[in-house]
Amino acid sequence: MLAKGDELCEIFAMSNTAVMTLRLPKGVKRGVEHLAARFGHKPAQLGARLIEEGLRRRDFPQIDLRETAAGRVAYVAGTRFAVYWVARMVPGQMTVEAFAKEYDLPAERVRAALSYAHAFTDEIESDRAHAEVNRKWIEQQDAPARAENVADSNGKAKSKEKAVR
Repeated sequence: MLAKGDELCEIFAMSNTAVMTLRLPKGVKRGVEHLAARFGHKPAQLGARLIEEGLRRRDFPQIDLRETAAGRVAYVAGTRFAVYWVARMVPGQMTVEAFAKEYDLPAERVRAALSYAHAFTDEIESDRAHAEVNRKWIEQQDAPARAENVADSNGKAKSKEKAVR
């Protein structure tokens, strides 16, 4: 599982790791150190994450891993579709072919998203849970504005009625 916000990845738990020494060009080493400092991680943690992501990209070339407010999230390459969303829609609400046709995607990309979701179920469930929490938060933030808009539209409708009389 990749890092989510400030949480550490499962891959960094001591019982799930093994030591591997790598020789890197000095420029690559500096790049890893700068990126690690930017995100508040140790270079070794970031290096392990980058290697894992590289292996995932090799195994799932039609999936992009993007930095979001919730951490790294898998997306169908070249689209704005998060893998967790595709995995919820297919087969829950539509077939691979119907989804591909509806959203003008090759069916193979949809299948790749489903394969990725199957391979990394814990990550996809975590992404789905983060998205649901965010959706509820946005609804709470928007509720006062929606209520105000309804009140304004009711007031305007009454004003127009009075003007007509």
